[in-house]
Amino acid sequence: MALKIGRLEIGYRLLISLTAIAIAYGWLGASLCTLWRYGNYPIAGLLLTLAITAIFAIPQSLGGLLAAIAAIVTVYWQSSNITYSLITAIACLALYLLGFQDLRYHPDADKKLSILEIVATVITIAFTVAIALIVSQTPSSWLTSAAIGAIAGAITLVGKQLKYIDLSEKSIWRLFGIINGSSLAIGFAIRAILYAIVKEPQLY
Repeated sequence: MALKIGRLEIGYRLLISLTAIAIAYGWLGASLCTLWRYGNYPIAGLLLTLAITAIFAIPQSLGGLLAAIAAIVTVYWQSSNITYSLITAIACLALYLLGFQDLRYHPDADKKLSILEIVATVITIAFTVAIALIVSQTPSSWLTSAAIGAIAGAITLVGKQLKYIDLSEKSIWRLFGIINGSSLAIGFAIRAILYAIVKEPQLY
């Protein structure tokens, strides 16, 4: 089963991964709107920069496992609840196993990472932790924990999954950027509309 867009065919496993990451970008967009509204421009700028660089880093599929571990640790750090961190781990593992069939590659244990690959790894981990922290700002529940796990699992998988669609590296970045850039903008816009509709009480 696959989604066809013109001549491009996207398998449902890749579609699930892309959807999970797009949701993460939407969540990030909403947080950026809040930070912007309350004048926290340095943090907003930092998160926006991280979001943009992650578009180029995540498809490299580097640091995914470390990012997943970091997400699980972040959930425990935020909630102090081992159950929530276990739910995050289970959701991450479930999504990884679902997409494992797409990972038709043989890792090279002797390969050394280049400087750019190391930077991509650090950005991937930082982005995953940032998303885990943002999602954790909502009241902790099994649903938020599962969402963090699904996002972390998708980040672990998506780079290798993207390599098996019939696109060049530049086209993959363009596709990834369009999907997640749109999601970021939608999240920002929805939060902005909610702020416009819901009037905050005035302090006298």
